[in-house]
Amino acid sequence: MGVKRMNGDRWLASAVLLPLAITLAIGACSDDAGGPEDAGHERYDAIAQDILEDGGEPGDDGAGEGEDGGFEEAGGEDGTAPEDIRTLLARVPGLDVIDAGGAGSVRFFELRYEQPVDQAEPGGATFGQSMTLAFVAADAPTVLMTEGYANMWGFERAEPALLLDANQLVVEHRFFGLSVPDPPDWTKLDIEQAAGDHHRIVEALRPILTGPWVSTGYSKGGMTAVYHRRFHPDDVVGTVAYVAPISFGAPDARYLAFVDAAGEPDCRARLAAVQREALLRGDALRARLDPWRFTRLGGVERAFESVVLEVPFTFWQYAGTTYCGSVPVVPGASDDALFSFIDRFVGFDSAGDADMDWFAPYYYQAREQLGFPDVDRESLADLLRTGAPSLEEGVLPAGAPVPAYDPAPMADIARWVAEDGARLIFVYGQWDPWTAGAFETGAAVDSFRFVVAGGTHSSQLGDLPAAEQAVAHEALERWTGVHVRALPKASIPAPRLPRHPVF
Repeated sequence: MGVKRMNGDRWLASAVLLPLAITLAIGACSDDAGGPEDAGHERYDAIAQDILEDGGEPGDDGAGEGEDGGFEEAGGEDGTAPEDIRTLLARVPGLDVIDAGGAGSVRFFELRYEQPVDQAEPGGATFGQSMTLAFVAADAPTVLMTEGYANMWGFERAEPALLLDANQLVVEHRFFGLSVPDPPDWTKLDIEQAAGDHHRIVEALRPILTGPWVSTGYSKGGMTAVYHRRFHPDDVVGTVAYVAPISFGAPDARYLAFVDAAGEPDCRARLAAVQREALLRGDALRARLDPWRFTRLGGVERAFESVVLEVPFTFWQYAGTTYCGSVPVVPGASDDALFSFIDRFVGFDSAGDADMDWFAPYYYQAREQLGFPDVDRESLADLLRTGAPSLEEGVLPAGAPVPAYDPAPMADIARWVAEDGARLIFVYGQWDPWTAGAFETGAAVDSFRFVVAGGTHSSQLGDLPAAEQAVAHEALERWTGVHVRALPKASIPAPRLPRHPVF
């Protein structure tokens, strides 16, 4: 099966916009930011408008622009005229290229690369893997951003690419977004197959993008970057993995203990009281939801209870202690206050059919290899009418088999990082429950793990104290041979992080 197209040649417009239409949350919460819900659709609609209308890179400051403001081209060393990067990309076998314009010295390309469904059988069925490239120069560093889901970054460069003034190649994960085989063979959605995708991409593009390659990713994307390094450790010179956990169970009880100890006792008690009060008022609160939007989980009641169960985990994941004052005091709080708080910090849409469809491949991976956190049902058992859905009930992709959980892959990844890993940077947030699953660097060579004080699931290098930032920057310079730019924190975009229930 060849590469598919949709809507003529404009398939990647949908690849960029589809993720922006789902429930998104950025945990970069501050008193001036208005809270997690204000960092969602309006911001992403503006980004999408920039990308599709004028090709501008949001937040582009023109850094790295030549004196004439033009694009650098990939040139030869024999004195011949340099060939345009668009021409060079078009020569890569299996790569479809759309020139999407650019801004300043950064040029944008929509790419689609033909991949084997089974990396062990390159002559078999194929699918098209969607990518976006923000191109600075052929000899500049290239940051390989391994998405864990669909492409949520488009052409906006993330922290590592901005620090290094690098090219950025965002690769949509197999079986997400538009990068789905037809028909999908779900047995080929595993970490080694995805690592093979990234290896083939590096091999295909490194002759054109000749500078040092660094990989990065946020949350599941950071996990994916580590998996790629496990199977192909020499594809890049180093990896920056943001808020990337490793779980050892399906479910993994370590997250329960973390949530039980997060923040101050008063804040935890208020969150628990909100959960109980919401369940006590379940009939009134559920009446605000449209039942037709919650069929996958077996109805609005089960979906409602699953969201209520997620309140503490998701609150700490995206909000942290800064927002403890926003937790309603019950039983005096109104129905409006309870509903609005839960919708703001968890989101009822996260249990809706649209989000369930979007995340279904993730739930397959979690059930098969990745593992997932446990949540506290016991303390609310007397009020639950339906219990919470498991990863077999309504969340797996349609037609997908229920996989048996295999703990071996994550055990192997953890061993590789701690014993054979090299040039790895991990960044975590203090209040983010996923930090309970932080990687242990062990004896990994030239590797570092940082925890942002008071940080959440949006923690980045720029949130660290100056001394720790300097350590990370020096590592990047050592790995790449490229000077790291000093950039104000305000110029670094917040991560693109999808919000989903954990179950």
